[in-house]
Amino acid sequence: MIAAQGAASVDLIDTPSRTLVTAQRAMVSGVASQGDRTVAVGPRGLILLSEDGGGSWRQVTSPVSTDLATVRFAGPNVVWAVGHDAVALRSSDGGVTWERMLDGRGVLKLMRESAIGYEQQEAEVERTMGQSATADVWPAPLLDIRFASDGLTGFAVGGFGLILQTTDGGKSWQSWQGKADNDQRYHLYALTGSDGAVFVAGEQGLVMRLNAESQRFERVETPYNGSYFGIDLLGSRLVAYGLRGNAFVSEDAGQVWRKIETGVDANLVAAVAHGELVLLVSQKGDVLSVDFDAARASVYDQAPGAEVYGAAMTSSHRLALARLSGASVIAFPAQGK
Repeated sequence: MIAAQGAASVDLIDTPSRTLVTAQRAMVSGVASQGDRTVAVGPRGLILLSEDGGGSWRQVTSPVSTDLATVRFAGPNVVWAVGHDAVALRSSDGGVTWERMLDGRGVLKLMRESAIGYEQQEAEVERTMGQSATADVWPAPLLDIRFASDGLTGFAVGGFGLILQTTDGGKSWQSWQGKADNDQRYHLYALTGSDGAVFVAGEQGLVMRLNAESQRFERVETPYNGSYFGIDLLGSRLVAYGLRGNAFVSEDAGQVWRKIETGVDANLVAAVAHGELVLLVSQKGDVLSVDFDAARASVYDQAPGAEVYGAAMTSSHRLALARLSGASVIAFPAQGK
């Protein structure tokens, strides 16, 4: 899940994406949808936009050529994309145009400033920089980003325990790496939450919950020691999922967990709500419907083909998939609310 991009990182940060003739068939690693708009992102700064619920796609210009991992809507027409070289891009027009709000050079400055006067932290920063292909770019990718309903307060997480916070809509950021129960610096893959409830999931069974009073991410015990690639707060249910078909649900903010018997051994990459249904999506293209009362999932649909890396439900009752072979959709019947 974590990989270096090579020695040309600075150039990739400063170089806009290339226009691809075959953009609609290019790999995409993340997808998000709001209303009729769906955005997918992928390698070399690729950004695809659909304005008809995933029926058709067009490439839009990205200000970077670094690999993008995840895309999220953060309000009406506000979209964020994050990826390698710690880049964070923002669109305020529903994904048509983008600006770079943060990158690995800015993150390195944040990390060094937050470590001043703390010998151990200063040494850790320099050890981490020893893994960087370029002297002035923080080597960890950003892998997820979420904002509160005010559109101002948000967190971004990524490789090697990276946690950043903003309180002004992404204009400025602060390092929260020292405010988390993650001394091992496990990779952090996913964020979820609503106002006042924020959760982070990562490798080695790590789940953390934000303590608003202490302003710290505190570890939550879970019954699994493998990696969680996703975590989603769906109504009152918190669902964490990851390696080899493992998925768990908590209905009390992470105090007690139940295992969901999924019946698959492929990695789970997304959980989406479709009316009253909750669907889990696997890397192999299995689409599973979850019965929380029985704590099991059954096959709802299948999308065989290239590997799946993410999914999002569109307003037109289509499940948009981020795949090795490009963005695709599955049409579903409408569900009651």
